[in-house]
Amino acid sequence: YNKTRLLTLLEKSGRIQDASGISTTWDIVKTRHAAKGRFKAFSTLINQQVNILGQATLPPGEYYATVGFAKDELIMNKNRPEKIVDIFTTQMKNAESTLRYDIATDFYGDGSLVGGLQGVTGLQAAVTGATGTYANINRATAGNEYWRSNINSTGYALALLEDPTDAGYMPRLLDNSVLSATHDESPDTIIMTKLGYAVYKNISRDKLRIDSGSNADLGFPGVKLDGVTITFDDFCTAGYIYGLNMNDWDLFVYPGANYDFDTEEGSIWLRPTDQLAKLAHLIWMGQFRLSSPWQQFRISGLTF
Repeated sequence: YNKTRLLTLLEKSGRIQDASGISTTWDIVKTRHAAKGRFKAFSTLINQQVNILGQATLPPGEYYATVGFAKDELIMNKNRPEKIVDIFTTQMKNAESTLRYDIATDFYGDGSLVGGLQGVTGLQAAVTGATGTYANINRATAGNEYWRSNINSTGYALALLEDPTDAGYMPRLLDNSVLSATHDESPDTIIMTKLGYAVYKNISRDKLRIDSGSNADLGFPGVKLDGVTITFDDFCTAGYIYGLNMNDWDLFVYPGANYDFDTEEGSIWLRPTDQLAKLAHLIWMGQFRLSSPWQQFRISGLTF
């Protein structure tokens, strides 16, 4: 199973940190400075400070994958150590890959509980407009405009995305979205599906270029938009494009629960009740955090 590009970008940007405590909690600046104004001569100055900070919080997502081996399987392969090693290695690698797949999928999700249990609060929950609550802060409340992302949910078909005269022309659509999300900083990464990425590359191909060997090359090894890196992710939601400022994102992971096996008295192996088998539990605990939603954008409803 492929590792999500989003996780790779977080790793390269140094945005993965150790988690601690019962939740991911952080302070944010939620209001402008109040003690300010103009003065002349003996004007009375405002000197009463206000609390400019608010607190955002997210409970950790918790995941597991169990590896099991039946007693008879171990007995039958007792004198074949290479076979036992192969069985163990295959199952453990598959358990870790499956766990990564589930977490990577949730990176783009809305944070909904599954069976009443918390997972990663993904991009659909974090990068949203003037509705809903994210990290315990209600976006719809007056004064919380800083907590709203820039959303374009107008549906555009493929023909319009490729039409330079239409408002839905993909380069124009992306350019407008980057500008709308530019405040103190700008989005530096645009993530979309492979199909969306192919559409953007195809639009670029009318710009013939010659490589260093004087060969005609109608493709591009990568694409950008005014310096903003454009990439794709297998896990990105179909018909969606996200623009992210990677400096605003962090992934907090608990030490000892970062694709680690739970241990009991120094061993990962547990014996289930009334079963001739051995079990091991692979666990992951952490949370995805966005500290400045207004510097992100989301485009949805695209048909490609």
